[in-house]
Amino acid sequence: MTKICNMTQQQQSCTNAAPVPPPQLPPTPTKMTPNPPSQFALKKLLPITAFFMGFATVMTLLLIYMDNKALRHHQFNVNMTQDYELLGVSQDNPELISAIKQYFLKPGVEPHHKPIEYTAESPSEHIEYLLKILNNKMNGNFVEAGAYGDGKTSETEWLEKKLSWKGLLVQPDPRHFFNLKRHNRAKSQVLHGCLSPAPYPKEVTYHQEERDGVKINSIHSKLIDDTDLFNTRVKCFPLYSLLLAMNMTKVDYLSLETRGTELQVLETIPFERLRIDIIDVHLLVNDGEKKIIKEFLATKNYTLMQVFNTSNIYKLNMLKP
Repeated sequence: MTKICNMTQQQQSCTNAAPVPPPQLPPTPTKMTPNPPSQFALKKLLPITAFFMGFATVMTLLLIYMDNKALRHHQFNVNMTQDYELLGVSQDNPELISAIKQYFLKPGVEPHHKPIEYTAESPSEHIEYLLKILNNKMNGNFVEAGAYGDGKTSETEWLEKKLSWKGLLVQPDPRHFFNLKRHNRAKSQVLHGCLSPAPYPKEVTYHQEERDGVKINSIHSKLIDDTDLFNTRVKCFPLYSLLLAMNMTKVDYLSLETRGTELQVLETIPFERLRIDIIDVHLLVNDGEKKIIKEFLATKNYTLMQVFNTSNIYKLNMLKP
């Protein structure tokens, strides 16, 4: 009985006790929707955003331009330090001869400037010697490479002005070429270019140096570090090509001054196809080079007749004095 009573009392006490509340969960946070920016703030941000976008665009375009300019400058340096050799074009190619006639040979006058008056009263010493060999020939013809270079006069001007000779004047330097045309060589043709040291045409870089020489670089060479401020690209044609363009197969007088390539130029001449009576080689080289040229011309039936300073006059042996 006691146990039953106790169980009954426990049930009553449990029944009479207050109910235990369930555990409360933390409230779920509500999402905060941001307030839209005011119209005033948008007006302030718009010009700043436009500025930075414009600045970025300009800088991008500037970088692209500088890269392209650097690339073009590099390519220009490559072009200016490499020679272009037309190996497949022979010196008697009809298309080459036609192009020389049409585009490169010009009258020896400068119509837009006052001509320089020729005041010489007598020929130079070696021109007198030349005329003695040629029996004071009138209406002869000539080729002069290096005419009016370094402020010098032309040896053939006397022949043209006084004895009615005509011919070809070759000058690669643009300054000296302009001076050449001011001498009013109306009976002659002029070429702003040089004589090729090979039996085919070339394009080379003319460097403004102390001695105004033509550097002939190898097309296969690497890029040269060139610090010259002004360089000129000039065409170089074989002498035989120029003579064919002028319809000349006989030359009375060849004056050759090419700054170190005289022997190479002479080697390009097909002596069996044309006749040159007098060859005047202007040499600024050592005695060894002079000997080589003398021996070469001896194989072509020429004899060294006289030396005047840098002028070495060779005569064709079949020519009677």
